Amino acid sequence: MKTDKTLRFSLAFFLLVLVSCSKENTNGGVLDSGSSVVEPAEDVSEIDADAPTDTTITDTEDTYSIWTDPCVDCAWYFCPPLDSVWQKQICINNCNDPPTVVHESDCVEYLQCDPTQPLIEVDIPCVSKDGYPGMQDKICEKGQILYTVCETECFEEICDYEDNDCDGETDEDLQNACGECGPLPDEICDDVDNDCNGETDEGFSAIPEVCNNLDDNCNKLVDEDLEGECSNECGPGKLLCIAGKEVCLGEEPGEEICNYIDDDCDGLVDEGQLNVCGKCGLVPSEECNNIDDDCNGKIDEGLVQPCFTACGPGFETCSQGMWTSCNAPLVWPEICDGLDNDCDGQIDEELNCLCTIQDVGALFPCQENPLLCGQGYKTCECVDPSCQTIVTTNCYAICHWLASPPGSDPTCDSLVGMTLSEEECNNFDDNCNNLIDEDLFASCYTGPEGTLYVGICSPGEMTCEAGAWGHYNDVTLNFTPSLCKDEVTPQTELCNGLDDDCDGNVDWGEGLQDTDILFVVDWSGSMDVEISAVMTALNQFASEFSDEKVVQWGIILGPKQSPVGNEEQLILYHNLSGFTDFLASMASLGFVGMNTGSEMLLDALYLSLHNISGLLPYPLSDLSWSWGSISSVPEIENFVVNWRPGADRIIIVFSDEPEQSYLTPQITPQNIIDMAAATPQLKIYTFSSSGGWEWKNIALAAGGKYYSLTNNPTAMYNNLMEILDEICKSGGAPEAPAAP
Repeated sequence: MKTDKTLRFSLAFFLLVLVSCSKENTNGGVLDSGSSVVEPAEDVSEIDADAPTDTTITDTEDTYSIWTDPCVDCAWYFCPPLDSVWQKQICINNCNDPPTVVHESDCVEYLQCDPTQPLIEVDIPCVSKDGYPGMQDKICEKGQILYTVCETECFEEICDYEDNDCDGETDEDLQNACGECGPLPDEICDDVDNDCNGETDEGFSAIPEVCNNLDDNCNKLVDEDLEGECSNECGPGKLLCIAGKEVCLGEEPGEEICNYIDDDCDGLVDEGQLNVCGKCGLVPSEECNNIDDDCNGKIDEGLVQPCFTACGPGFETCSQGMWTSCNAPLVWPEICDGLDNDCDGQIDEELNCLCTIQDVGALFPCQENPLLCGQGYKTCECVDPSCQTIVTTNCYAICHWLASPPGSDPTCDSLVGMTLSEEECNNFDDNCNNLIDEDLFASCYTGPEGTLYVGICSPGEMTCEAGAWGHYNDVTLNFTPSLCKDEVTPQTELCNGLDDDCDGNVDWGEGLQDTDILFVVDWSGSMDVEISAVMTALNQFASEFSDEKVVQWGIILGPKQSPVGNEEQLILYHNLSGFTDFLASMASLGFVGMNTGSEMLLDALYLSLHNISGLLPYPLSDLSWSWGSISSVPEIENFVVNWRPGADRIIIVFSDEPEQSYLTPQITPQNIIDMAAATPQLKIYTFSSSGGWEWKNIALAAGGKYYSLTNNPTAMYNNLMEILDEICKSGGAPEAPAAP
């Protein structure tokens, strides 16, 4: 049994043999061609120096026999701690059994190359393990010479005009008859042998010509003899081949407008364009004629007009074509009650109301016939000796009564009384200047008690004519008794920053916030009737809210025809401003440029919101008009609505068509809904037809309301008033939630 020392030696010797088999004796470890790292030399620290050997070489012996002995293998091995630079040489006699160490040198610094120069030589020709030629580099790794892996670019030959398999030939047996890679090209009509078969344009003479802008039958003509008949929605036409496309020349469908013609060739005339009476144009106003003029199923409904009596104004209503039921104060016969019953400016005139037995002979002031002017007097006198009947005398001058008997003074003019300094409203010449009731004016107010000088309520003015207070009507220019001209009485409360009903509270106590109102109007031809109603209502609507500091107004039109050419444009016609500038701009608009049909109103909303929304799906720089015949004024990058910071924002849209976009990328209703949700203090209201399409969803999602589009200005105005009243009563547009 071997000792432990012998076992350790045998194990170390076995490892040395394995290592030495993979090394060259001369250089201490050249890399295998497929390796990139040197294998470490064996650590020989565990070899037992006392192990028995048969061929121990001493320092005094001739060591030449070691290097020439075929049984002896020598190699360099790493010294502890396995440093590749420090190595020792060990020689093994493999013929001994077991093999024995016959020489072991000291550890020396063994360098094959300079470690500070890692790259020794590049692009050295080599052969890969697959047998292909390649290149490798010679490097210095920790003082040892190594070679990198042999890199080769040779692979199976393919047709790409390269020598892929590195055999000196290119695309061998892989090119087609034309000497090119890939399949043979098809023969085409071009007077060339495309498929390299020795023939040119073969097989084309029997091919029929088709409309493709090509010479299909190769007869040097393109799209010849291809005319035919065709039809479209509007009827028959002539089929032509133009630039390779079949074109049916004939009447083309257009946008339906109200003109009693089937413009869009769908078999229907003026569909969706007629008013409720089945005619083009605005719905007629109701008149007092026992006819349903506005076609709402009612006759003479809601018709009132002013009427007057000597005692004051009133109103009368229309019934069965007749004006009836005037509610003006009635004129009653004068009675002795201290009141002006007949409304002639005199009280109890020509009545004996003052006369009792005690009044006989007493003088009472008077200004009435037969006195011509000034102030006179009358008295009570007995008709019979017993004074059972007492009457009032005529009104005469004071000198008439001072004579005895009365009226006997020849110097007294009984019909000219004492001149008064002030004229009174009594149909009498009080100041004897031959004028009656001249220059008499008085303030007046007919509103409820306690409302004068509250809010907008203010007095008016009356003048006197023929003993009656009233004024001249601005319409008829006739004098109207009891008319208090220019007075302002309580009105229906409006959301306009004023106390309209004179109750001491402005706008129901809420008050209108700073508000920017932007109208977006479909200006296409099919909207001609509705636009008239819209513009009429807008002017009336705006005139109710002319506070330049609180409410600002703007309008976008689209599509509007360009003044030059047929381009259709989205126009920021009037940016937000005060009422005066807005009204002047609207007055100059006119109904022109409506021969259009590309309703780009989704684009209008996108461009309106881009500078105030917290969400912008596409930067303006990424947007362009998808058609060359569409543009905007100003250009897309400068299309900016001047919304005021902190103001409520209201957008009101009018369109008789579904929502459309002509921008690229295309704007969708959901884009607008998302942008509106990310815009603070915004509401959108929409007016459209056919159930609202997506306009309805846009309005509801943006906190507004949808209205059915109408060509009735009164209905349009009432809807606009409802919008502003709603905004005012709710305290303005709501804060938008944060963008998702």
